[in-house]
Amino acid sequence: MRPLLRLLGFFRPHLGWVAVAVAGMVGVAFSAVFMLFLIKPVFDEVLVNADQAVAVARAARADRIPQVGVVKALQEWFDVAKEELRRHLPSDRSIILLLAFLAVVSKNVFVYLGNYAFFRSGLGAVKDLRDRLMDALLAQSAEFYQRQPTATLMSRATNDVEQITNAISDRLSNLFQDSFTLLGVLAFVFSLHFKLAVASVIVAPLLVWPLVHFAQRLRRRAFQSQERLGEMNTVLDEVLKGQRVVKAFCMEAFEAARFRDATSKHFRANLRARKVQAMTAPVMEILGAAGFLALFAYASHLIGRGEMTVGTFSSFLFSLYALYAPIKRLNNVNVALQTAIASAQRVFQVIDAPVVVRDAPGARTFSGVRTEIRFAAVQFAYEPDKPVLTGLDLVIPAGQVVALVGPSGAGKSTLAQLLPRFWDVTGGAILVDGVDIRDYSLASLRAHIGLVTQETVLFNTTIRANIAYGQKTVDEERLRRAAQAAFAEEFILEFPGGYDAVVGEAAVRLSGGQRQRLAVARALYKDPPILVLDEATSALDAEAEAVVQRALDNLMRGRTTLVIAHRLATVRHADSIAVMDGGRIVEQGTHVELLATGGVYRRLATLQGMVD
Repeated sequence: MRPLLRLLGFFRPHLGWVAVAVAGMVGVAFSAVFMLFLIKPVFDEVLVNADQAVAVARAARADRIPQVGVVKALQEWFDVAKEELRRHLPSDRSIILLLAFLAVVSKNVFVYLGNYAFFRSGLGAVKDLRDRLMDALLAQSAEFYQRQPTATLMSRATNDVEQITNAISDRLSNLFQDSFTLLGVLAFVFSLHFKLAVASVIVAPLLVWPLVHFAQRLRRRAFQSQERLGEMNTVLDEVLKGQRVVKAFCMEAFEAARFRDATSKHFRANLRARKVQAMTAPVMEILGAAGFLALFAYASHLIGRGEMTVGTFSSFLFSLYALYAPIKRLNNVNVALQTAIASAQRVFQVIDAPVVVRDAPGARTFSGVRTEIRFAAVQFAYEPDKPVLTGLDLVIPAGQVVALVGPSGAGKSTLAQLLPRFWDVTGGAILVDGVDIRDYSLASLRAHIGLVTQETVLFNTTIRANIAYGQKTVDEERLRRAAQAAFAEEFILEFPGGYDAVVGEAAVRLSGGQRQRLAVARALYKDPPILVLDEATSALDAEAEAVVQRALDNLMRGRTTLVIAHRLATVRHADSIAVMDGGRIVEQGTHVELLATGGVYRRLATLQGMVD
């Protein structure tokens, strides 16, 4: 129930439309009850001749049940309406038929008004939920994405939210509309014949029991089905992303079997949910039929004793039949809501997930580096008891280029991710001008850091939008200077449309070197005082690397730069080179100084053919 209440909380900004929806639903309920009330005069006064009408009037007077409650109020309103309309219409028959037609028209006008207003508020609430989910995803740190497969998050943001949409925008309106109608018709039924209505209420639990019983089972089954769907999407996502590796290792049969196992689990979970769903309606109909037969037996007893007429019972039956459709629809609403609650639980798990890396209370605004960036006894571990960095010390003077080199697994890329706080250190501190970077706001810190990595991410939009990423207004002169300094304009102008050319999904229209040059241009346009280059040229061939390296030289000029490199040739001219091994700095100096020491750097240089 709690997830449903939280979902309903998203209606708060749309209460105006909710009020319109409620007004429309009340109008539908009133019109429906009035249509039921008109059944008796239509049969007694419209469909009979004069002699039959007199006989019916006598039978009505013989009815021992006085008019009370809703029936009495409707009769009084009906009498007033007849008196007013007699001035314009020739007969009571015409008046009754006109009122019946107006009741039908008003009901359908209110149906449209109520449904539209509820759709408007429901879809608005779902939009707000999607926005909240996206905000939660964007606020999460790298640790969260390491634990959550992308396909699972995609499933929660698309499939689960779609289930919620179906329930809130479509089914929830039925819940309120049918509830109002049920209340109105029940009030009419009790006013029509109290004893028979009480008998009906005694039978009613037979219809309510399957709703409660099957609802609990369906919620569990729906949750399990959604979980299995997420697992299936995870396997599919991995296979599609890694299809080249799958083919290279001839693992098609293995991956097909893994996917079939996931689909089988989803099939079984989904089938169990559908089984519960399929049982609900038949069980309700069987119990409903038994209840109606019991009411017929009791009504025949009342008629035999003269406590009610056949006409009154006929009106009562029409009213009970009018109750059946809303109850049946409410069962469908229940099915949709149980599925939505299961989906909402999964969505709220993402929204409620704690954000590990966040602003400290009263965080300061970062304004750049004046003296130095210092890594002081930094420790870090992705998992407990598996340290990656162990007491690392490193100083990057303002305006200088410091390169990090070392064997694979030494922790170089991890160090690069700590500076913009994608992760937070687990020990020690990173200081800028003596202030811990955790004391600065994330937005201001990251606004002053440019990042160029081995895996360049470009978006399926224009080259202009990729370079000036996130900017509503673009300085064209600045944009072109950034592209020229990155040696990117030479290939940009070759595309039809130039800067307005769309790069395609995953930038498929660009080569690796072109993608890297656009990444450099993006960093140049941002113009950050701090720069982090993480293996920015390691995936390129020699020719592309040479061009990108020239672009990087332009980018690094005048900036405080941390360079992570695998090829030592690309950092030999750095102001300082720090050698990492085993999660700490083991050597530091210039290229010439490190070669002279004969340590780890010289060994790496020898392996790369830089030392004879």
